[in-house]
Order: sequence, then structure tokens, then C-alpha cells
Amino acid sequence: MHDLLDKDDKEVSLTFGKGLSVVMAFEGRTRELTISEIAAKVNLNRAVTRRLVRTLEQLGFVSHERGRYQLTPRVLRFTRGFLETRSIPQVVQPVLRNVSHEIGESVSFAMQDGDEAVYVAHAFVPSRFSLNMVTVGSRVPFAPTAIGRAILAFLDEPERAAILDRLGWTPYTPHTVVQRQAFTDLLDSIRLRGFAFSESEYVQGVSSIALPVFDRGSRVIGAVSIIFPQGQYTEAELHERIVSKLHRCATDIGAVF
Repeated sequence: MHDLLDKDDKEVSLTFGKGLSVVMAFEGRTRELTISEIAAKVNLNRAVTRRLVRTLEQLGFVSHERGRYQLTPRVLRFTRGFLETRSIPQVVQPVLRNVSHEIGESVSFAMQDGDEAVYVAHAFVPSRFSLNMVTVGSRVPFAPTAIGRAILAFLDEPERAAILDRLGWTPYTPHTVVQRQAFTDLLDSIRLRGFAFSESEYVQGVSSIALPVFDRGSRVIGAVSIIFPQGQYTEAELHERIVSKLHRCATDIGAVF
């Protein structure tokens, strides 16, 4: 993260950026790290890393045992302001829960974070299909996922082009190779029909449908989606049972942003 900072900007604290990088080193499934492992992940020398980790430890954000460090629940304070000021618990979660009961599927809401989508709310239906990766805070790439494409397709053209440039153009899924022009055409078709559909692209045997969420200024800020086993729904069933309800869900969520 600190590598992204403009080092010539005199109003930027490079030390603070390095500290945030240490916190981010624990993202994903990484639970415990040594000082050396953290230093390698954040590209800092061991002495600097140790000072940053010890500072976070004194502030209560990390703890350690036998030389291995882990985050503490105090880091959740970072997310509380974001969630509450955007009415995630008060409005978004109940909206997701209501539509999930209507359609009988787990429903998720993700927002853009750079070149990825991050899940910020999820209504889980225990008896229905789900994936371990779909939890609040988990992240997915734009290109191979329905929820990512539903955001990417509706971004302003310059921002969308910049993101596509950063993809480098490589195969966008483990199973499919698509040229940039073909993918751009796909995004244009999503924009026309109003929703994105992926089938066995990001995860083999899993399909997903997603609709964009727009704020009150008509800017895309995220998407709502469901995932299901490949072949569970025909396209006609998705239109009849799912799309209209997800559209209403997306509209209700967008009204609070």
C-alpha cells in the first residue's frame, strides 16, 4: 500500500502509509505472521517493520505469541464508521434480507475498491448454495465475476478504460481467454441489458447474476448478486423470478447513498 503513495507530496505521511501496509499484510486467509514474513510482504526492512508492529501492538491492534503476530478485534473499529455512515446495518442489511427471503437465495452487496469488488453486506440463507469466499470483507476481481462486471460495465468510460489498461491484458479467468475488444463488447452488452451473468468462469460449476447499484447522483457504486450451481436456473427463470427483485433491491440500496 505504501508503494502507491506519492512520495513528493509533502502532505502525505509515508510512515502512516507503511503502518497501514502492515495491517493489510494480514488480509485474506493469513492469520499469523512473523516480523520477517510481514517485512517480506510489505517490502520493508525488518527493523522498520518491527517498530511499526510494536506500535500497533501497543495500540491494541495486534497481539503476539511465540513470535507470531495476529490482528485483534480492535481492527474492526476501522470498519465501524464506514458501515454505520452508509446505513449498512440499519438499511442495506434488512433490504438484502427481505429480497433473499423472496427469492430463496443468499444475496450480497459489493462496492468498488480500486480494481476489485469488496463485499460489504450479505444476507445468508442457510439451506441454499453458498461459497466460503462470499463473506463481508472478502474481495473478488472485476473481470471474471458477475458482481465485478456489473460495476465495471457502468463506470464512466475513462475510469473503465484505465482499469482495463491495468489488467495488463491477460486471461481473465482460469478457464477462459478473451481478448480485450471481446471483453469490452461484453461490458457494453451488460450495460444494454442491465445485468451481468457469469457461468463457471471464476469458480468452476458456479453461476452468478448481478445488477448495478447507483447512488442518488446516478453513479455506479456497487452491485447486488446471487450465486448458484451452474444449470439451476434457465435465462427465462432468471428474468421471471430474479432480475426484477434484484433491481428493486439495488434501487432501495442506492437510495441511501
